[in-house]
Amino acid sequence: MQKIPINLATPGMKLAKAVTKENGMTIMAEGMELTDSLIARLEGMNIERITVQGHPVEMGGAGAGTHWGERLERLDYLFRRYGEDKWMVRVRERMRQYFQLKAAAQEAKAQAMKQVEAAGGISEVDDAVNGGEES
Repeated sequence: MQKIPINLATPGMKLAKAVTKENGMTIMAEGMELTDSLIARLEGMNIERITVQGHPVEMGGAGAGTHWGERLERLDYLFRRYGEDKWMVRVRERMRQYFQLKAAAQEAKAQAMKQVEAAGGISEVDDAVNGGEES
């Protein structure tokens, strides 16, 4: 079973879970085989993700290509039904803090890599840091 963005869906994939609207109404039943027209219909209904059988799409493994800023942006949506639950609000805020730290670290790493590339590579940076001495 794999949850994928709707834009990666292809005809022939089978739904592992029913597709439902926010209000709980079922749009497509579990086990349905996707066709071009069904995929287009889901896109037209602004369905972002579906769960399909098996693992038909290589998503890069756990955490690969993770953009912590995107996760941070989705928090409010993911916790939208728990606004009155004080414990869930605390969980959301802890996750927000964690994602903010991860996003800042990811951005700092990206900036550092840009500076390394601009300096001509790691060996030149090592030379500058070590004062031209051999290690």
